[in-house]
Amino acid sequence: MPTPSLRFCLQRISFLWFGFLLFAFIKPVQAQSSNDTLRIETSAICGMCKTRLESELGFLRGLKSAALNLDSKLLTVVYNSKKISPAAIRSKISSLGYRADSVAANPKAFEALPACCQAEGMHHP
Repeated sequence: MPTPSLRFCLQRISFLWFGFLLFAFIKPVQAQSSNDTLRIETSAICGMCKTRLESELGFLRGLKSAALNLDSKLLTVVYNSKKISPAAIRSKISSLGYRADSVAANPKAFEALPACCQAEGMHHP
């Protein structure tokens, strides 16, 4: 049977070991979650635009979700800021034929959009 001082010492060692394991395994999980939210004004106007933007953006590495509100024309994007930048997201939207805030739509991509998606014109505010 261990003496009281030995028992106390063993408890402290167990407590410190548990604390180390807790810190070692939980801290990396917290460090990986560097998600940010970005709201981008787009020139998207219809359901086809919404489907195209949300599905194509889903292929971007580091992008967690994309949801377009057609009434406000705001695209809400949740992304990992360590893997992709807001500029890269806006560039991808432009390459799909849509304006992304102040980034103009790619003219060739815009011309390739269905007629309903071009209804308000390429330079619509």
